[in-house]
Amino acid sequence: MALRATLWALCLIAMAAFTGWQLRGGHTGIDADILSLIGQENADPNAPQSDIATVRHLLANDGQQAIFMLSHANRDTLETAATDFAGRIAALDGTQTITLPGHNNDRFADLMALYGPHANSLLSPSDRGKLADGDAEALYRRAIQNLYSPATTLSSQSLKQDPFALLPAFLSDLGAKLGTGNDIITRDGQFYLPVMASLSPDLRSSGNDRRWVARAKAALQSVTDATPGLNTAKTGQIFFAVAEATRAQSDVQRIAIIATIGILLMIGLVFYSPIPLLGALLVVGSGLLAGLAAVVAIFPAIHAIALVFGATMIGISVDYALHYLVLRSAAGSPTDRLRKIRPGLSLGLLTSVIGFGALSLSPTQLLSQIAVYSVAGLVAAYCSVLFLLPLIPARDVRSSSPIRKLHDGLQVALGNTFAPIRVRLIASAAIIITLAIAAFLIPGNNDIRQFGHGNDALISDAGKIADILGLGGSPVFIRIDGTDPQTRLETGEAVRNALTPLIMDNRLGGMIGLSDLIPSITRQTENRDLVTTELYDRFGTALSDQLPVNITAPDKDADYLIPDDNTARTLPEITRLHSGGSDIIRLRNATDIDAIRTALGDIQNVTLINPPTAISDQFAAYRLWAWIALGGALCVAAILAVLRYGLQTGICVFAAPAGAILFAVLGGYAFGIAQSFFTTMALFLVFAIGADYVLFLAESRNGTHDDDTRLAVLLSLISSVLAFGLLATSSVPLVRDIGSVIAIGLIGAWFMAFWMTASTNNNAQTRHKREQEQ
Repeated sequence: MALRATLWALCLIAMAAFTGWQLRGGHTGIDADILSLIGQENADPNAPQSDIATVRHLLANDGQQAIFMLSHANRDTLETAATDFAGRIAALDGTQTITLPGHNNDRFADLMALYGPHANSLLSPSDRGKLADGDAEALYRRAIQNLYSPATTLSSQSLKQDPFALLPAFLSDLGAKLGTGNDIITRDGQFYLPVMASLSPDLRSSGNDRRWVARAKAALQSVTDATPGLNTAKTGQIFFAVAEATRAQSDVQRIAIIATIGILLMIGLVFYSPIPLLGALLVVGSGLLAGLAAVVAIFPAIHAIALVFGATMIGISVDYALHYLVLRSAAGSPTDRLRKIRPGLSLGLLTSVIGFGALSLSPTQLLSQIAVYSVAGLVAAYCSVLFLLPLIPARDVRSSSPIRKLHDGLQVALGNTFAPIRVRLIASAAIIITLAIAAFLIPGNNDIRQFGHGNDALISDAGKIADILGLGGSPVFIRIDGTDPQTRLETGEAVRNALTPLIMDNRLGGMIGLSDLIPSITRQTENRDLVTTELYDRFGTALSDQLPVNITAPDKDADYLIPDDNTARTLPEITRLHSGGSDIIRLRNATDIDAIRTALGDIQNVTLINPPTAISDQFAAYRLWAWIALGGALCVAAILAVLRYGLQTGICVFAAPAGAILFAVLGGYAFGIAQSFFTTMALFLVFAIGADYVLFLAESRNGTHDDDTRLAVLLSLISSVLAFGLLATSSVPLVRDIGSVIAIGLIGAWFMAFWMTASTNNNAQTRHKREQEQ
């Protein structure tokens, strides 16, 4: 026994060293971003990109931006403060670039270098319309005025490339499509200046997001203190994520402290000794460690929610420890005591592994991570009970313990509720039927907006910035599919033509797509033809006489502007307008979604996507997978129960965890708890712990340790309800709902386990014998 304990301890030490090396060395990251939960299905890489994958890609890009809005009544003061602040933000680790209106001369030069050689292929909608309508003379007069304007920036090169000054009009129109944010905004006597920071892609995954946010806030406060009358606001996914994580961490720490103190008191009131507590900590700690080690060994990054769900198996692993610890020292040697609980322990482990293992069949990595964490952790807890707890000196439960007396009183009360096997079989059938009906009829609510608490100050800031920049309305976008890039660009141009009337009617604030930055080759060819026939053929000679350089008609065989690596370097906006094999059109201030959908009705390969809806639909699909896996686990558990205990008793044993799940579902519905993917995941824990309760009782019902087992189940219930009940007090709705559902389900699991297992005289005899011994 000592040899096995030593080998197992060495295994735990090796797992601890490996896990620490993986996490501290940055080999495995911990991701708290909810976007990491979506769009990571194991789909065919050659298949068309799904809506959720597109949403994840675009929101991840948007998450790499932070916007600060500074405002002041004096423009010069505002510009000075903004320049100072921009320098402070640019100096922070994690900041890639800063965009500040009035400080983009290099940007203009880069755009001219990219677009200049293609000037005759690029037309603003206004210029294109005038040429198509035969009003080319207006463009000729504009070119003459531009030539003699005192503020002209023409050069010999620009005159050769673009003598009719078509490119400035194209760039001006492009700036309007990109939206405000490139200029100082004036409203109600106040000047507003946005400072936009592009963040490193790995800022959040590396765990440096909190440091960046803290330093950015300090920089903002410093500039505000130094500039009387300066008002500021900020927004960006990074601010919301850090605020939510901070709030959740605060709740978890508070709950963990209270729950730990409560469990310590409970064990102290039962044994009057710290030694059993040490045994419980060994089992629980080994389970948590092994689960974490398994996840970091398999996955390159772990999601925080997977860790939270995985860590909840503490409620199962503590069961394993308590069932051994409550056995009387008079029951024999450590080996004898293990022999009494090994069948129930093994069946409980098998049932839990089946339940959590079913999750690995789902299409998402999140559920796979939860499955790996839970299975590995429970196996390790099981091994710790077998190999480590026998080395812990036995301590008997004190007969004077208030929890012991509570247990005895509850046994008397529960004894009055026991029913004949026929009644329990009827109840089992009713439970199974009702659970199936409830799963089918009770509606799910996976609205992503209900999961977080929200920070009132950040929400207010985001609203102000959206109002000033004209970014209100629904956050929707359009995906254009197709294998040919030029066909997608042509489709994008057709979409703009279809939605332009909505922009004119103020039902759509604006839009920007890849075809706005880079017209299709078909459009560029049409533009060249229009420029040649309407401008150069009619006014080329007259304009040439006014210029110091010779001009020539556009070369129709010249290269076209295409979306390649060169354009991507000059136009980083391309990354926000492309996802996988699809092009993206971003809509701004979309207030009439139905009108947009109608306008797009006749255009092929176009999909209108609403990110909140897409994410909610994805979680609804996850919830369906969770129910399927849970149903599969229940079926396997039913088969095992019947094989182990016979048909009638097996059905009753199986009905206990099924009834616990029904308690949780109906109780949650009665209390108005949203039936989401996460609360459905909580049912796996209810199932696993409920199965443990009834299996331990079923295995001990004809043994002399029956009363000990019943006490262990009560202790497990108290510790679990204490922990999960405290989760129900969290300020984060997601955590609160999970805690509430589990607490309700475990109370039902405890009652069903006792009611579904037949009463024997052994428990009373054991209590009497213990009282005599003590």
